[in-house]
Amino acid sequence: MNKIVEYTLWMIAFFVVIWSFQISQVSIMALIEGYQYGIDLIKEMFPPNFKNFDTIVELLAETVAIGVWGTLIGTIISLPLGFLGARNLTPNKVVYVVINELTNILRSIPDIVYALMFVVSIAVGSLAGILAIIFATIGLLTKFYIESFESIDMKPIEAIKSTGSSYIYMLRHGIFEQALPLISNYTLYLLDHNIRIAMVLGLVGAGGIGMELYGELRYFSYDKVAAMLICILIILSLIDRVSNYARDIILHSSKHNREYVKKTFVGILFIVLGVVAIIYKPLELGSLITGLPRVYETLAGFFPLDFSRTREFSLLILETIAMAIAATVIAIGLSLPLGFVLAKNIKVATPIRVILAEFINFLRAMPDLLFAIILVSIIGLSPFAGVLAIALHVTGFLAKFYAETIESIDEKPIEALISTGSSKFYIFYHGYFKQIVPLFHSYNLYILDRNVRASTTMGLVGAGGIGFELIMSIKLFEYQQTATIILLIIIVVSIISKISSYFRKKLV
Repeated sequence: MNKIVEYTLWMIAFFVVIWSFQISQVSIMALIEGYQYGIDLIKEMFPPNFKNFDTIVELLAETVAIGVWGTLIGTIISLPLGFLGARNLTPNKVVYVVINELTNILRSIPDIVYALMFVVSIAVGSLAGILAIIFATIGLLTKFYIESFESIDMKPIEAIKSTGSSYIYMLRHGIFEQALPLISNYTLYLLDHNIRIAMVLGLVGAGGIGMELYGELRYFSYDKVAAMLICILIILSLIDRVSNYARDIILHSSKHNREYVKKTFVGILFIVLGVVAIIYKPLELGSLITGLPRVYETLAGFFPLDFSRTREFSLLILETIAMAIAATVIAIGLSLPLGFVLAKNIKVATPIRVILAEFINFLRAMPDLLFAIILVSIIGLSPFAGVLAIALHVTGFLAKFYAETIESIDEKPIEALISTGSSKFYIFYHGYFKQIVPLFHSYNLYILDRNVRASTTMGLVGAGGIGFELIMSIKLFEYQQTATIILLIIIVVSIISKISSYFRKKLV
């Protein structure tokens, strides 16, 4: 019976993928036809124009400060919420349910939607970007913190309680000492993520380099765009490397060896980064206070919801889901060979591995909305542009995840198969593939969950999905329709997230 269910699920998945490719207008011909446009676009980008380099540096600094501010405040709010929302630590079930549902709602709304709402209700500028990142961070980081607290061993806590120690002592040595490595890891990941997000929030007027980039794109100043993209990629690649290095130290070091010094240094480094960001870009408290009544008016304008275009919005939501599925499938196809080449326990020429590793870093550093802007210029306004943009970006993550999974496999079954003279295909399938496939499926489901959210914003630049209607409803002050679209997005994202979480628990 289990086999029948499994085969049925695979058949359903196959037809869903075919449907998603059709709805998303995935077409090899579109790529072939857009090939010359792509070449022409690249030609217009070179040589890059660095005449406004000072402005680029200043805007990049502002962008990084927006990301740091948003992460800092979001972390301060998320930590107690994560503690209270953990099943094993919450004071009562009501608190647990409220915090978890609030978290699901907050993380269902795309960052750029928060940004546009604050731009409309408060003002154009960095404050809107900071507020957008704060709300998005609370949604994501609270979920991560909940998982961190729920993963701790309760026995040491019970032992501390039995000695009659104070509650503060129990928090410090029983709970946070266990959870801190994961909490620090997730916080650094979010900082990296938020700086990347801050790069594109300017597309809707939320400060940083995104505003300048979008302005140059509208005037077809591709040589200036190229200069900005190069600077963005350098900064994002640097931050990505430092963040990965810091996370590795935090997860694998202890206070009993030399790595403790490195961990302390990393902590000091990020504290300095936070202080510099605070000094460089002070929080505009005056603008925030005066803007709060307008934020309230905007939220009040959401009610009652306007369901007159629900059918139209539902069809666009289906297109958005199809884009996410198609992007995930394409990313898996691209990432699988890359993951094997990047894995250090697979014999591959070092120059090839280094080149591909840099390519993967580029894909990971480049925000999907920037990919979408370029692809729309090449293959035109279509969902396919959004699919490719998302697929290229997440390939950078999936290939890295795959490589790490392959590196962690048990070599003994492979050595046993080799000693029996088995074929290379047999060794690959039974030695490698069967070990890694459960984690691969888990990563794929996580990426699908993430891609649904990403696809809701592609319409901002004409790359399909519900995004265009969502953004236009805000710009035209049709907030009742905005609320309807957001409600549909929350419902869909919550359903997919729960399904994804269920299957991930079954697979790993």
